[in-house]
Amino acid sequence: VLPCAISPLPEAGEREPLPESLTRYTGFLISKAHQRLFHLFGEECRKAGLDVPHPGILHLLRDEGAMSQQQLGRRLRVDRTSMVKLVDALEERKFARRSNHPEDRRAYLVEITPAGRKALEKISEIAEGMEQELLAPFSEEERKVIRRALLTLAG
Repeated sequence: VLPCAISPLPEAGEREPLPESLTRYTGFLISKAHQRLFHLFGEECRKAGLDVPHPGILHLLRDEGAMSQQQLGRRLRVDRTSMVKLVDALEERKFARRSNHPEDRRAYLVEITPAGRKALEKISEIAEGMEQELLAPFSEEERKVIRRALLTLAG
């Protein structure tokens, strides 16, 4: 299982401004934004019995149906070994289940379970609220620009 390695962030009153010499680097700023989001979302995921990567897997299974671990890995850009561990954890928690692939004896189909749907519903509500809160300072047009830029950077 890939643990949520979430280190506590300094409280707002304890935070120093980010070093100006580093804020000119996009990668540094993306890293700091990721650190903040990973921490906040990770805390909520743990409450729902999930690790940070799990909601993405459950979303894909819910929205697109059962698929092989290899398909999941390709779609979410997760290497094979990590995907096996992630699916193992979801299966252990009864949020997903594997079955033999009807067309490929070497592969398993992974599908979301009712418990997985319930956990996903809970964490999706939280994620939506976090999204609104984090993007509150931006107009809808700015949000679109941010998403397009991040999609481009993600490749």
